[in-house]
Amino acid sequence: MKTLISWFALWVVLILMAAGCDGNAPVVETLKYNEQARNIVIGGSINDAQRNRLWVEDLEYFKSEFPKRHKNPFSVITKKAFNQRMDTLIAKVGKLELHQICVALCEVIAAVGVAHSNIDISNEYRYPLQFYVFADGLYVINADKTLADMLFARVTKINGVGANDVMTRLTALIPHENKSWVLAMLPEYLAKPVYMYGLGIIPDQVQTVFTVEQDGIEREVAVPIFPFGQHADFCVPMNADDGAVDAGEYNYNYKYFEKNNALLFNYNVCGESPGLPFAEFNKGMFDFMADKKVNRIIVDLRRNGGGNSEVLNPFTKQLPDYLKKNPGTKVYLLVGRNTFSSGIFAIHRIMAAAPRTISVGEPTGGALEDYGDPSLFNLPNSWIPVRYSTKYFDFRKQLKRPNQVTNTFIPEVEITPTLEDYRRKNDAVLNEAMK
Repeated sequence: MKTLISWFALWVVLILMAAGCDGNAPVVETLKYNEQARNIVIGGSINDAQRNRLWVEDLEYFKSEFPKRHKNPFSVITKKAFNQRMDTLIAKVGKLELHQICVALCEVIAAVGVAHSNIDISNEYRYPLQFYVFADGLYVINADKTLADMLFARVTKINGVGANDVMTRLTALIPHENKSWVLAMLPEYLAKPVYMYGLGIIPDQVQTVFTVEQDGIEREVAVPIFPFGQHADFCVPMNADDGAVDAGEYNYNYKYFEKNNALLFNYNVCGESPGLPFAEFNKGMFDFMADKKVNRIIVDLRRNGGGNSEVLNPFTKQLPDYLKKNPGTKVYLLVGRNTFSSGIFAIHRIMAAAPRTISVGEPTGGALEDYGDPSLFNLPNSWIPVRYSTKYFDFRKQLKRPNQVTNTFIPEVEITPTLEDYRRKNDAVLNEAMK
């Protein structure tokens, strides 16, 4: 019971940390809640009439409140289809366990088709593995040291279900506007077994049999599931800079490459770093560039999942002046599947400040046309926080390519990292910008 209660408390913390498409923190309404009701919803059995009644109240509340609060909620799914999905779920409450109800609600929200609108049902149980979807399949790119022989193996099955089938079923739970965001989110949904548990792909949250392939040989590995509070001892340190798919651990920094007279500006989060305001950082970076007469500026947004879109303003205001004084300078912009939300604002503002910017990388997970600036409301009994979008954003006029049909920013030079790039720590996208 304590673990389940911690799970729901953690939901609130995790979602409060997220930021909207325009960078403002989500608005959360202050509600009193009934802890007794919440405990019944979380811990009650499938045959508990009171538990089922409370769940029905929550789902009816969601069915009513979500469309009223969300900006244009039926741009993808119709109102009729939304109501039918909710009515079906409500009718089945007495037949579904907690994780099944939560996963079914995830599927309804995902059908709305807005990446900023979601719920997080993670109970923080995790596999001691990290995954990445490369062009030729799903791979393990990090593993607990007890599972070191799984490192760089291709996952072919999970509990006997084909990896592609698993990813297809998980995709139905991921709110998204484009394929790139699905690719960005699948590793996280795979790492948290609650999603596969709720879909019935795995039978429990104790351990799972993974079938992996290396050098043409398939084998099965029983992978334990770590509960909340237990941490993996990864083979590859979490703060390692792998270049190709690194998550990054800092908001912003820069690095000078003397051989290329190039400056790499890593802008990982649209947010201020504690102890180093961006305006101060930006001044120091431009002073350094002026001193070195840098003639190649590379802005890396591949890890930028959003935040406050106004933080970057000092850079985009100063960049045109630097380019005017140094007319031979080239500007490159690195983007990828994890470039999202205010990361799209950053693309727009950098390209407006430097119209000849050359973009390199993968299509972005962030959409050119989307809904963001999320707020939260809680379901009255389970206290699940629901994140919904309140504003509409459209960058198609500024950033869309001719004849483009996908809702993503497509870079001028498309490069997709491979497993071999990752293994060799070869940053193919950065290398292209260095040519």
